[in-house]
Amino acid sequence: MRSITRRVACALAVTLAAACQAQDLVPEARYAGLDSTAVQVTLTQGGNEHRAVVDQAGLRPQALLLQGGAGNQASLSQAGAYNTVMAQQYGSDNTLTLTQGGYSNMAALVQAGVANQASVVQNGAYNQAFVGQYGQGNQANVSQNGFGAKVTVSQYGNHQATTVTQY
Repeated sequence: MRSITRRVACALAVTLAAACQAQDLVPEARYAGLDSTAVQVTLTQGGNEHRAVVDQAGLRPQALLLQGGAGNQASLSQAGAYNTVMAQQYGSDNTLTLTQGGYSNMAALVQAGVANQASVVQNGAYNQAFVGQYGQGNQANVSQNGFGAKVTVSQYGNHQATTVTQY
């Protein structure tokens, strides 16, 4: 009987504490203009031992990351305004690094295979990059600075390397 009484008392204490905390939360005027729905991250991982880091700042960044297989790693960093990334990694031990700054940049990346590496850096405005790697041991490095640059990197096979720099 004492065990049941203790459980009820604990449950009541937790409920009261939660109610008190909720009442303590008061909207602050300095945050009135912020729209929490403007920042969007969708992260889906299936398989084993994936790692993902998403860092977003600025106005309305959007990130979609899908990882399947084992041991894939992704690091997405978005700043500026209206930047978008869509990335998919399937297979194992693929590595993806993306950095976006500036305005309305878009990147799409697909890695399917083993030990592929992709790095995309976008600054400026209205840049678009697509990187597709299908195989193993491929490397792609894309750097876009300036206005309206577009690039497509497609690697089919193994152990290929590509570097693209656009100003």
